[in-house]
Amino acid sequence: MQKYKRILLLFPIACVLFSCASHLKDAKFYYVQAQESSRAYNTELAIGAYKKSLLEAEKEVAKNPSSQAFMLKGLAELHLNLWEEAEQSFLAAFSYGFDRGQEWAEWVSLFGLASAMQEMGLAQSAFQIYAHLVDKSKLRPVTISSAQKYTDMALQRALREEGNQKERLLSGLFREVEKLTNKDLSCGFYHYLQAQILGHMSDYRRGLEESVMARELGLPSQEIFRDNDLQIVFCYQRLKQELSSEDWEEFRTLYMQWVKKWNWSGPEAPDWKKR
Repeated sequence: MQKYKRILLLFPIACVLFSCASHLKDAKFYYVQAQESSRAYNTELAIGAYKKSLLEAEKEVAKNPSSQAFMLKGLAELHLNLWEEAEQSFLAAFSYGFDRGQEWAEWVSLFGLASAMQEMGLAQSAFQIYAHLVDKSKLRPVTISSAQKYTDMALQRALREEGNQKERLLSGLFREVEKLTNKDLSCGFYHYLQAQILGHMSDYRRGLEESVMARELGLPSQEIFRDNDLQIVFCYQRLKQELSSEDWEEFRTLYMQWVKKWNWSGPEAPDWKKR
């Protein structure tokens, strides 16, 4: 089974920034450009734009320091792998405080702080922040990325255990992600996370169903989409080994309907493998 890829969240900073300072506007402009280049997998252009965004944010915090200016500076630093600098920027953002109605900026800053801490080896502190954001954030991109990070870390912990302890941790994690799905049933990524956990729980039939749901609802990146397809194939292969002849024929008939719908060349050959 494929381990899902890390997601570097592309935050929508097309929100209203209340400062009239040109440096803050320019920092925002270059940051949005960097995001667009990242989505187009143009790494070189993205890095250049993040550097320009950082430069403008540095000018802004020197002239008109504010929570949003430090938040934007921290985000640019995060994408440039400047972990220590990013941590200090997000801490500075919190020291200036966030006005009422700017909870989104606080959640973004918390996620950035946790990401920097994780990269600097403060895994437990990062884990606690991700757990907080999974529970409290109402900004979908932050919740999704926090859930991904939280699930990744929780799975690693569970898989280091054995027997009943491993089962207990996996079951608890599944219930937590299931709560997210129940709140936002149309989010394909939550179904994807559930499928990953179910695979480790050896519940391949339900895991396949969650993967199918994730594919139908949509996933946030091509890498995750393809990994989800591999999860579908993995569950198919396991069920082929486990089901009785009668159950297998019934299952395979239903499965092949999805294969046809997705235009796969075979039950274990996703369409993108032909390219």
